[in-house]
Amino acid sequence: MTPAAPTAAAYSAPLVIRGVAFDLVHLDPFTFEVASNKVPRPLLVNVRFTSHCYTEAFDPARHPADEPAIMDGVRRRAFAPDRYTLSHRLPALIRGLADPRAKVHETGARRNWMYSAVVEIPAEGTRYGVFFELRRTPEERRKLSDLELVVESAYPADPARPEPNILGPVGFALLAGSTFLGKRVTTRR
Repeated sequence: MTPAAPTAAAYSAPLVIRGVAFDLVHLDPFTFEVASNKVPRPLLVNVRFTSHCYTEAFDPARHPADEPAIMDGVRRRAFAPDRYTLSHRLPALIRGLADPRAKVHETGARRNWMYSAVVEIPAEGTRYGVFFELRRTPEERRKLSDLELVVESAYPADPARPEPNILGPVGFALLAGSTFLGKRVTTRR
């Protein structure tokens, strides 16, 4: 009997890869507050993470055929040890966006944002890109939070891959306030 493919649905359940359990409790959803001069009160941001924070696209040339599959809808992904190790830093990095000096960059797709940090894994001075979408919480859930931030992916820079198409910076506090008010923030190249 083939074991069921792991999924990212249960955040707190460990992910078992080849008999080794990898705890995901650090990626449980949480909230944090951010002050914006666009809104007269702190905004409550609900944060969630996708499996792309600890997985990578499945590549038959790099991953054995019996590699445990982690499904993202219908797309197969594979456990990525470097991404998993770095994912432990994500909650603190995201909470750091509450700092009034925190800047994020719009992506070329103009639908999401990137926050960049410098890390020592896999090598000292590696840029760690955290890609997220920020939107106003729907009215029916507004008592729980003002904004929803979904970390769509996070991975270290790889010289073998093209750099992401990143546009200009904007302060996260400005982005949060504008998003809450339903105003689009755009940046320049």
